[in-house]
Amino acid sequence: MGQSDRTATSHSLLLKALPKDPAMDPAGQRLAELVNGIAGKKVPVSSFARIWSLGSLNARLTAGYFAYWLRSLFVGQDERQRLKSEAHLAAALKLFGTMGYLRGAVMKIGQLLANLPEVVPEEFAEVLSALHFEAPPMHYAMVREVVLDEFGREPEELFAFFDREAFAAASLGQVHRARLKSGEEVAVKIQYPGIARTIRTDLRNFRLLLQPLCLTSDWQNTLDKLADIEQMLLMETDYEQEAYFNEKARELFTEADRVVVPQVYGEYTTKRVLTTDYLAGSHLDQFLSRNPSQDERDHFTTLLTVATFRAYFQRHWFLADPHPGNFIFMEDGRLGLIDFGCTRIITDDEWELIRDLERAILDRDEAGLNRIVATACLFDDPEQIEPERLDVVRRGVCWSMEPWLHEGLFDFGDREFFRRGIDNLMEMTRKRYTRGNPLYLWSNRFIFGGRAFCCRLKGRCEFRKIYMQELAWVHPDAAGTKENKGC
Repeated sequence: MGQSDRTATSHSLLLKALPKDPAMDPAGQRLAELVNGIAGKKVPVSSFARIWSLGSLNARLTAGYFAYWLRSLFVGQDERQRLKSEAHLAAALKLFGTMGYLRGAVMKIGQLLANLPEVVPEEFAEVLSALHFEAPPMHYAMVREVVLDEFGREPEELFAFFDREAFAAASLGQVHRARLKSGEEVAVKIQYPGIARTIRTDLRNFRLLLQPLCLTSDWQNTLDKLADIEQMLLMETDYEQEAYFNEKARELFTEADRVVVPQVYGEYTTKRVLTTDYLAGSHLDQFLSRNPSQDERDHFTTLLTVATFRAYFQRHWFLADPHPGNFIFMEDGRLGLIDFGCTRIITDDEWELIRDLERAILDRDEAGLNRIVATACLFDDPEQIEPERLDVVRRGVCWSMEPWLHEGLFDFGDREFFRRGIDNLMEMTRKRYTRGNPLYLWSNRFIFGGRAFCCRLKGRCEFRKIYMQELAWVHPDAAGTKENKGC
C-alpha cells in the first residue's frame, strides 16, 4: 500500500468518527478537505500566526451563532432546538479544525473541554474527544524528518518494520506501530516538529491577553500558575523525561495487579522519539461500544483507582493527564497505562499540606480544615479570608473527598455527583476564588479528569477500601484513622 493510500485510510477512519454538519456539510466533503489540509501543514510556531488563527476562529464562531440567532427568531421551539444543535456542531467542528492545526497547548485545552461534558454542549464534547488520540496526523515526510534528525537513519532502516500510517495522534505527537529487529512489537511516539516553540508562544500570547489584570492583587499568583503550566507542558515535550517516569511507574505493579505499564526501549528513545511495547486493546469509546456489563465497568474502575493511588502514595505523583487516550482496555481484563508525560511531582511541603487536608476531612476537624484551606489559598489565617470564599473553597474540598468517606461501592457514574463538582469549580472561577498554589491546577486536572473518565465509564469501586489499602503500604498505622460519615 502506497503512502497516499495509507493516508487516505487514516483520514477515512477519522472522518467516520467525526459527526457531520447536517446543514452545511451533510456528505462530509468540507470536513474531508479540512482534515486533509491539516495533515499536510507544519504546526505554526510564530506568535502572529497562532494568535491570528485564534482570532479568526473567534470571528467565525461569532458569525455562526449570530446566524443561528437570526434563524431561531422565526421558528417554533422544536425547530429552534434543532438549529441550536446544528450551531453547536458547526462551532465544534471549527474548533476541531483550528485546534488540530495549532496543536500544542491550544489542543490541550480542547482535550480538557472534551473531558468535561457537563461544561460544554454535548456536540462539543463529542467532536473534541477525537483530539485525545484521533487528531489529524502529520504527513509521513515530517515523521521521517524527525526520525532522521534524532537517529541519523530512516525509520525503515532503524526498525525491521515501520508503519507509515499513525494509529494515534494527539496534541504533541503521534504514534506508529513498528517492529524491532529483535522481534518486539512496539509503539513509536514521534513529536510534531517545533511543538516546544508553540507552547512558549501560546503562553506568551496568553500572558499578553491577561495583561489587563496586572493591577489586581492576584496578578503575581496568576503569573506563577502560568509559569508552572509552561514548565509542565515543556516537560511533556521531553520524551526522555517521560521514559524515566514510565519506567518508575512500571516498577509499581506486579502481574497480580492486572495493571500494565509498557517497557521503554532506550536505544530507540530520544527527547523527541519514545519507543515502548505495543499494548493491544481498545480505548474508552471502543470499550463502551461493546455495551460492557456493570461488572466489567466496575473492574476497570477499580484497576484505575488502584493505579492512581499507587503512584500517588508511593511516588508522590499526580498523573495529571487522565484522558481516554491514555488508558488501554486489554482483552484479558488488564488495564494498560500509557503516556506519563504530564506527571506532576508533589514536593515535600505540598505533600504535608495534602496529607493534613486528608486527615482534617477524615477526622471532621473543622478548625483544622479552615486553617489548611487558608494556607492552600495563600492566606496566613482563616480570618483573612472572606466568609463566602472560605465556604465555596470548602465545598469544593468536601466534594473532592466524598469518595474517601463513602463505605462500600462508590458510583462514579452518578452524573449529579459529577455535576456538583463542576458547578463548584465554575462558581470558584466566576467569583475569581482561584488564588492558590499552582499544584492545585494539576490536582484539579487529576481529579476532574479521572472522575469524568469514570463517569463516562459508569463505573463503581470500593474507593475508600482501596485508599486505605494503598495508604497502608506506606503508612502501616493508617488503620487507626477515625471513621466519619460526612464533611
